[in-house]
Amino acid sequence: MPKQKDFDMNLLRVFVSVCQTGSFTKAAEELDLTQSSVSNAIRRLKASLGSELFARSGRGIEMTNYGENLFKQVEPSVMVLANVGEEGEEFDPKTSKLTFSIYALESVIPQLQIRLKALLKESDITVTLRELPSNENDIIDALMLEKVDLVLDVMKPRQSSLRSLVVSEDKICCIARCGHPRIVGSITRDSFFEEDHAFLNIRRFKQTITDYLAEEALPNRKMGSEHTSMMGMMACVAQSDFIGINSVRLISQYKESFGLQLLDVPFPVRATKIHMLWATKVENNKANQWLRQLIIAAEQV
Repeated sequence: MPKQKDFDMNLLRVFVSVCQTGSFTKAAEELDLTQSSVSNAIRRLKASLGSELFARSGRGIEMTNYGENLFKQVEPSVMVLANVGEEGEEFDPKTSKLTFSIYALESVIPQLQIRLKALLKESDITVTLRELPSNENDIIDALMLEKVDLVLDVMKPRQSSLRSLVVSEDKICCIARCGHPRIVGSITRDSFFEEDHAFLNIRRFKQTITDYLAEEALPNRKMGSEHTSMMGMMACVAQSDFIGINSVRLISQYKESFGLQLLDVPFPVRATKIHMLWATKVENNKANQWLRQLIIAAEQV
């Protein structure tokens, strides 16, 4: 490392941002710089350290071994310094008119919306819930570029640039329409595999939600229809003799409206943990801290 008096510490902030976002362009957006400024900062840092920091990978970039080791060493300290200015920012939920944006699971949104409305009834603050994108990189980018303030997801982040906390759990259940000719009140394992199924495919998992959460390898099922939306699948099951696997949280709220039976799944399955995610850089931001506490309160009602 060059002598302190000869070294521009701002170069490390740019370097960390490029590592976190995986892109010179996205780092420029995050730091409110031009792309050429970011490229120049990385060139200067490379010259100061005498080692390559990034290598081209397809259309993007990836860290070299040296760059990855440097990132692990400097990222915690750089983010602490980046957060110092935000610690002093004043935020009063009683007088604020801020609007927050949250990406959330489809199964979480309806119930959480109701709870937030009750908690915010005396407030001018707005919290907008938006359905999660199907691409995991889009979710991470939205947090890092501050397009959303929080994310509620079933997947725990691997990136050191993100923090997470489990705020609730959900389970899956089997559903069939009320009046189904063969299924009344419960379903056996044999019956489950004999029926035609409305499949719920989650693109990010690259498999059905049933296979993702089952604690054993399952036999093939007969497909009657295929869906990427829980609500769409629910509506299909309500109008057919197909059965499906869906969220207990969601079905509990809508089973009467759709005329559905909520049935125990006839094989072992894992519960799903709902993770709240936020960017490390807003760890000490007063408004984001308040929002996190609000979501925890809403999820624990």
